Amino acid sequence: MPAIEQSSSKSATAVPTGVALPSRLELGFTLDGGLTRMVPLRQEPPWRAIRSFRNARRQAVIHLHNVSGGILPGDSLSLTLQAGPATRVQVTSVGATRIYRHRPDRCGSQLATCIRVDDGAVLEYLPDTIIPFSGSRCSQSTSVSLGQNAGFIWWETLAAGRVASREEFGFDFFHSDCVIQSETRPLAMERYSLVPAELNPRSVARFGKFNYTATLYICHTGVGQSVWPDLESRISTLALARTSETERWGASTLAAGGLVIRGLALEAHQITTALYAFWDFAKKDLWGEPALPPRKIN
Repeated sequence: MPAIEQSSSKSATAVPTGVALPSRLELGFTLDGGLTRMVPLRQEPPWRAIRSFRNARRQAVIHLHNVSGGILPGDSLSLTLQAGPATRVQVTSVGATRIYRHRPDRCGSQLATCIRVDDGAVLEYLPDTIIPFSGSRCSQSTSVSLGQNAGFIWWETLAAGRVASREEFGFDFFHSDCVIQSETRPLAMERYSLVPAELNPRSVARFGKFNYTATLYICHTGVGQSVWPDLESRISTLALARTSETERWGASTLAAGGLVIRGLALEAHQITTALYAFWDFAKKDLWGEPALPPRKIN
């Protein structure tokens, strides 16, 4: 295992107005003797990936730690995941991603995620809920590149804020930009902004009465395009069965190589239960094996 490149802790010295506090976590994964092993390439506070575990499906399971407890004002965090050929990787977080209140002497916080899944590899990225605190400002970008016969499963859940503290939509803004592409074409491109002071997030075209929204991408570049409409139809039936006054779900085929499932819910546990159900259904259908939820550690 190569040495981990680390920087010193964040300085306590005052930071000039508008200067970002950069931090990088770069993890590679290789196949060694039939087992997937993590190769930490770079770790800078507050990121930590202490070790990988092996689950019953022989995946390397990695828990991402943020020792700051969340994304602080001025943070510029960069996450890179590189799944080498034929590897099996599952990445999760140890808790919700909290985006803290903006400070006048700092710029808005930023999170950039870059994921590469090489030929024959499968990577599941299953982070916990993003919770933007009142007065927070955050922009995130996600770039995913898939090789031949590569699998990628990713979900993202966004809360309206600290719901238990009645801080729904108290954040200043939350921007998100996402691109998923194969070696031949883009599979999905999405960009949105939530600025509660400018556009009412309670509009029926946005959150409506709900407090949580989720997106689940299921991608497999080794599957023919004719497979996806049928899978979409069957998952849509499952989504319709879950839809009620407290939940809304739907599915749609991507331009190629995958599908997307979206949902809204009043309660966080409804989102979690539904995501696991859709994930398990698609995993059995496309890979012939059940989904295996990551064991959380603290």
